Amino acid sequence: MRIINGAVLCGGELKKRDIIVSGGMITDICENCGESGETDASGLLVLPGFIDTHIHGSVAVEFASPREDFTRAREWLASQGVTAFAATVRALPADRTVAAIKNIVRESKREAPGAKVAGIHLEGPFVSKDRAGSMNPPDEVCRVETVASFVEAGEGLLKIMTVAPERENALDVIRFCAEHGVNASLGHTDSGYETAKAAIEAGASRATHVFNAMRPFSHRGTGVLGAVLTDNRVNCEMICDLVHNDAPAIEIVYRLKGAEGMTLVSDTGYMSGLGDGEFVVDGRTRYVKNGVCTNKEGRIAGSTVSILAGVKNLKKLGVPLADISRMASFNPACALGLRDVTGSIKPGLAADLVICDEELNVKATVVNGNTVFREI
Repeated sequence: MRIINGAVLCGGELKKRDIIVSGGMITDICENCGESGETDASGLLVLPGFIDTHIHGSVAVEFASPREDFTRAREWLASQGVTAFAATVRALPADRTVAAIKNIVRESKREAPGAKVAGIHLEGPFVSKDRAGSMNPPDEVCRVETVASFVEAGEGLLKIMTVAPERENALDVIRFCAEHGVNASLGHTDSGYETAKAAIEAGASRATHVFNAMRPFSHRGTGVLGAVLTDNRVNCEMICDLVHNDAPAIEIVYRLKGAEGMTLVSDTGYMSGLGDGEFVVDGRTRYVKNGVCTNKEGRIAGSTVSILAGVKNLKKLGVPLADISRMASFNPACALGLRDVTGSIKPGLAADLVICDEELNVKATVVNGNTVFREI
């Protein structure tokens, strides 16, 4: 494959370059490599493919199901510029969590068009019922042995686990995660500052959809937010759909953490890509109106848009493209242990690319050197 004449984001700058791909890998990036190519990206941007590390499903596909074919979701995500994702499982009982993990592992091994299944994110089950959001956490004792069963079922694919640090045995669980290549993420928590700091010292390295499902910030009790926003060891997930967080909240986190300390996520699910309506997910009704998803109590119940919407919103807020790419591609790749595989454009990495116009509308998506979505 040869992609020519595009404005390629490499080394933090846009440069007019050609990209040569062989065997699914980027083999060369050069000026005027040849007069022709399979894809002429003249007037277009070529960016690292987006990687979503917090996504529950899409287009009527539920990643927490014990038996689910992900093909339709993988194809839709490719149309959104997503080249890889961590299938995310909400807080479920341990046996249902294991069943979901095993299905995700099966799907990751199956050849299918579209985005790659590159990891698993368990958003529970060890979270706070006081900060559960729209989830319904089970009565599961937080213990290392249960997490060990998740790791075993994941066959190396479990990369992120959301934990409320105030839960019983949480510090032991966080230490176990750190020792077994799983990023412990503080979230769905009513934690105070000191408890959160203890969790960070134990190895917690992330914060799940910062601000959402967390104890609110107070100037006399900064809580978990005070800890994660001021500790450089913590990377903060952020939903930038302008529903879960408004623009000033996004700016605050960006100023405090910088691009290196933020990861853009969608937290989207079954309803994304389906438009407005009523949907039943695992026996619970969700209402989508004007693109906002709520439960019967009127509480926000996840996003309905892909990570692409967040990318576009960040651009409109004036965030430099290089920083957006770091938050949407490089940092997620790091979280999944794939920084030497994908998340950047350079020789030796997988050809996981999104080609888009100046407004970041997706024109083509390439995964492992294969064009899986094309409008050019």
